[in-house]
Amino acid sequence: MRRFRFPLGWQSLLGLALLCWVASFTHEFTHHLAGRFVCGEAGRMSLNRFVLADACAGPWPVSTAAGPALSYLMMWLGAWLVWRGKRPLLGFALVVAYIPFLRILTAAMGGGDEGVLMRLVFPDAGRWPALALVLALTLPPLIVCFRALSNPRRVAVFFAAFLIPLIPLLPIPSRDAVWYGEWLAGTRMLPQTFGVPWSVWMAHACLALACVAALLWLFPRTRTRT
Repeated sequence: MRRFRFPLGWQSLLGLALLCWVASFTHEFTHHLAGRFVCGEAGRMSLNRFVLADACAGPWPVSTAAGPALSYLMMWLGAWLVWRGKRPLLGFALVVAYIPFLRILTAAMGGGDEGVLMRLVFPDAGRWPALALVLALTLPPLIVCFRALSNPRRVAVFFAAFLIPLIPLLPIPSRDAVWYGEWLAGTRMLPQTFGVPWSVWMAHACLALACVAALLWLFPRTRTRT
């Protein structure tokens, strides 16, 4: 495994925060898209939540599992890129973007998609199997990323890179409930395409463009070491 120096600074942290926003949309949209296929019609989606179509009773394991399946796939793809040393910063960014530490915390608190799935199998004790599953899927990519860093203060850089970009995401659930709660409940109609309000499409399109700019410009060239 080739080691690399992560360029910790406001530019790289901004880029990671933008990528986290975009990854959050892809996670939620994967739920939404899977719900369309299992139910036969699209449900409704907001910034960070989705609901199945009104005629479709849930939860459906396929639609619930689709979002985390994408997230873990991207984490492992990122870890593979870091391990190969070809594009370690891109791989590192992918692991950060799909918020492994937040997935661990959510599972430990008894929530998250993994908790929903495990409660279908273990109705009275779903939290701990869910946490075990999350740890098994997140720790290997995290270990690869940590071992690949060549920064002198590796522990501090590692946790700063993984935790600081999460800060802009923390207000989203409360704001989402205010802005789109009635939409998700079906009591308010909004201009939408494929069950996604136009405001959500526009917000994430702007974030995606900013994210591309961050990946192409904000990150300095990464130096690798054998």
